[in-house]
Amino acid sequence: MRSSVPVAAVAVSVSVLLLAGCSEGGGHEGRRPAEGATKGAAGASLGDFNGDGYDDFATAIRPTSASRGPLPARLAVVYGGAHGLDPRHRLVANGAEDDYVGPLLRTDLDRDGFTDLVTARFRHGGSPRAERTGETVVLRGGPRGLAAPRPLGGGAAGFLALAVGDFDGDGAADVLASAADGRGAVRVLYGPFGAKAHPARTAPLPTGPTDRPRRGAPATATAGDFNGDHRTDVVLTYRYGLGQADEPQRADGPEPGDTAPLDTPLDTPVAHYRGGPKGLVRDRRPEARLAHALGTEDGPREPAAGDADHDGTDDLLAPGQGTLGPGRHRGSGRLTVVHGAKSGLGRGRADLTVDQSAPGMPGDARRGDGFGGSPAVGDITGDGRPDLVVAAPEKNNGNGRLTLLPGARHGRGGEYAPDQAPDQAPDQAKDPNREHDGEHGRVQSLDLDTPGVPGRHTPYGFDAFAPQPPLLDVDGDGHEDVIAAAPGYGRGRTGGFWIFRGTDHGLSTGDVRHFTPADLGIRFRTG
Repeated sequence: MRSSVPVAAVAVSVSVLLLAGCSEGGGHEGRRPAEGATKGAAGASLGDFNGDGYDDFATAIRPTSASRGPLPARLAVVYGGAHGLDPRHRLVANGAEDDYVGPLLRTDLDRDGFTDLVTARFRHGGSPRAERTGETVVLRGGPRGLAAPRPLGGGAAGFLALAVGDFDGDGAADVLASAADGRGAVRVLYGPFGAKAHPARTAPLPTGPTDRPRRGAPATATAGDFNGDHRTDVVLTYRYGLGQADEPQRADGPEPGDTAPLDTPLDTPVAHYRGGPKGLVRDRRPEARLAHALGTEDGPREPAAGDADHDGTDDLLAPGQGTLGPGRHRGSGRLTVVHGAKSGLGRGRADLTVDQSAPGMPGDARRGDGFGGSPAVGDITGDGRPDLVVAAPEKNNGNGRLTLLPGARHGRGGEYAPDQAPDQAPDQAKDPNREHDGEHGRVQSLDLDTPGVPGRHTPYGFDAFAPQPPLLDVDGDGHEDVIAAAPGYGRGRTGGFWIFRGTDHGLSTGDVRHFTPADLGIRFRTG
């Protein structure tokens, strides 16, 4: 296997019932590498932890107790195989008091040809009242699967991983991390990482002459090679401040909304850094454009990265609020694809914007749906063209829905093109689960009320059903699959995961597999 360094989309503000990827089973000849966020810079798939040819799934699950409320988030891995994910073939990290706060990052940290899992956790110091300490850990991949979590040493102590990539282009994986105290210090841990998981060197995230230090940690960090120079670039987002920047920060990290307000008129809630021979360098040129694409009334949403137009360069998948103001479709959410180019992010092709009011889109758009969330790119239909998957997590009183936007059949050979879709009859437009055919293939919107999908949405809402990036080929058939989670399923007492297989015709609803945290040995209600 070749060593590879990821340019995957990641974020630090992980809602902790989420999924990523994993593997099991025998080898598989001729399998195509993933198109999307699990594809490394060298072209090899980063979805497979044990090298057996099947992608694997990783997730952090926060159980609840009737007496104690939310408990520390547990880290679980389910391995793929010829029949897909099998909860019986799993790894659940030991340490009941270890709180895994994510994100779940895939890279080959030690350059041994196996994908490793890098993430962040807080640990209690031996008693419930002991102060929590934050650290970055790596679970090294190998033929038997992932090894036990091991803290990164050296200059990584006290820092939580935000993103991974090859920022200086030397072929070794690097890690971007923020201080665990939440005060805003961000460092770059440059590889290669030695046998003791120590970085070769560390450096603070560089600032320009007009920059003033932000007092809060980034809310999200998204890594991708947006200019095709084989060095990883990063987009950081910061939440809008609420006047709390001068207040003491929590020792165990920032609360939601604790990231700092803007420091100068030049600052935006989005910061863009280019990879270079010496590492990351601030590049403000696309920042205003990105802030507009990601903007909502509450601050920027969480972007992702992937090659949506199949030109070999990563694009930024930017969910936003959409047009504000009166009207049923206003503020229902949108996805803007800001294209990468050799001249830089957003400096090539015009942006592509998709929302629920586009021709051929099924369902009824309503304000606050959150359409465009959890975006991901991958080849679901197996035709060599990347497809887009997005969520509308607030749809139907928070029950949630996912939508597949197949890659266009004409033009550049990738990227969903809503202007090619035919007008739909009124009765079709009202059916949220109907599949629509157009030049780009079949648009699908799926939820727990779709025929064939196990389970059923609660009438009370708040299931929060949504796809969990990255897209993974968990059965090795050359089609990316979608794994979705519904943390509120069962009124929040059980949660659940659903695996939708990719096929030539889109996502299959005839053989959807479903498992719960209990199937992984993790109980939600422990008394």
